[in-house]
Amino acid sequence: MAGMMAKRLGKELAKLQRETPKGITIVSADDFKEWTMDIQVLGNPMYDPEEKYRIKITYPNAYPIEPPEVVFTQLSDPVRKIPMHPHIYSNGIICLDLLDKQGWSPVQNVESICLSLQSMLDSNTKMENNGVDMSVLTPASKKALANLRAFLPPPTNYYRCPLKRRAAVLILLFADKRGDLRVVLTIRSFGLKNYAGQAALPGGKADTLAETPFQTARREAFEEIGLPEKDEDLPPGYTVEHLTELPTNLAMTELGVRPCVAFLNTPPPSEKNKNPDAARDILPKLDAREVAAVFTANFRNFLFEKDLDERDREEFGDGEWYKGSWHSWHESAWRMHQFFVPVRRGEVFLAKRPESYTAARAPEEKKKAQQTSASSSPSSSSQNKDPATSRDSRSTLQPPLPRKFYTTTTNPLEQQSRYRVFGMTARILVDAARVAYGQEPEYEHNSHFGDEDMIAKLMSIGRLSAIKKDGEVLTREVMREAGKVKI
Repeated sequence: MAGMMAKRLGKELAKLQRETPKGITIVSADDFKEWTMDIQVLGNPMYDPEEKYRIKITYPNAYPIEPPEVVFTQLSDPVRKIPMHPHIYSNGIICLDLLDKQGWSPVQNVESICLSLQSMLDSNTKMENNGVDMSVLTPASKKALANLRAFLPPPTNYYRCPLKRRAAVLILLFADKRGDLRVVLTIRSFGLKNYAGQAALPGGKADTLAETPFQTARREAFEEIGLPEKDEDLPPGYTVEHLTELPTNLAMTELGVRPCVAFLNTPPPSEKNKNPDAARDILPKLDAREVAAVFTANFRNFLFEKDLDERDREEFGDGEWYKGSWHSWHESAWRMHQFFVPVRRGEVFLAKRPESYTAARAPEEKKKAQQTSASSSPSSSSQNKDPATSRDSRSTLQPPLPRKFYTTTTNPLEQQSRYRVFGMTARILVDAARVAYGQEPEYEHNSHFGDEDMIAKLMSIGRLSAIKKDGEVLTREVMREAGKVKI
């Protein structure tokens, strides 16, 4: 199939280079994955005939059987704006039957796409865009979500783990203004006992044996970042869809960690919310005792060695995005991934708290907090409550904190332009992106998903038991012993 695509695109490129239609310019066509073109509108006085509009064309392996993904892109150098048109969203996504699978035909080609877009702009009579509709996904994002929905996780050892060894994390995806998928990440509080100050996915330990991994992940996400556990408590129009779960990972703290993937559906613009924005409407509600910051990252970028986000490259330059190395873990070679995610002011949410909260809470404090929370009576008007102000925060970890603990303030994290994502969190994101986009990373990586086999081996030698002894850690000797077990 890839050979057919290359042969077809080679012919199309040769034809365009011999005779390019007026008002269309080839900017780059260095490979058969992505081309960029400039389009000028020559027959409509509402547009400046000298102004050029940049389109990015991304080809699937099944091209020309399947249509390419085509979007307008905005640049600052050279200046390229998103053209004004009722069928073009301000994030560059194009509503055109020709570009949908239903309207596409293999007889179409790059030239006919460019001419169709040029004709669409030539005939325009309204200088307006369709708004920023974050409910509109790019074809690549739609396919990624479909792949995640279709993923059937293999049998898991998670339910064999005792309650104290069960944990889950939430891989929460949402669409940005360009229709690309982003994932929500946190910086753990600097006062926590384990992994303080490190990037992590929202999540934590299970409360009961009856609690499913997704229920655990949703509850912990509410406690950490304020994401309501029920859709009816979300802002109007928003919903959370449970897509799938990934194989269980083994944490250094001897926890079986189950990654749960979910998609935050953003509603289309309406009279009440003309510009829905998931990052603004949902995310900035932090538990200052557990989370120091919340930020987001381009989900697909976790498959690549370089930062592919054009906006990030313009603002941050070609800084280091990925660094990896091999280590010994599980008595086998284990790839340590490190990603350096660009963050912007206004797109990272920081928690504020006094010095008295810098230390991790003692068990008796947690127990008291749970009792306080359990005694709170539910309110009938709980929709969209802020855990900072609500007396019924539904948190099982702590009573509500005053509003001042949730305001943005001076923080060492403000001085950083990139946050490091590494360890198990990075590995989980890589595995999730592999499933979503159906491709392997550009860099070296472990081929297997999760640590189901090692969890089973450790349990067979008495580890991951219901009672953890003081000083009990996964030493090299323990891992070597488990590695010898046949299962």
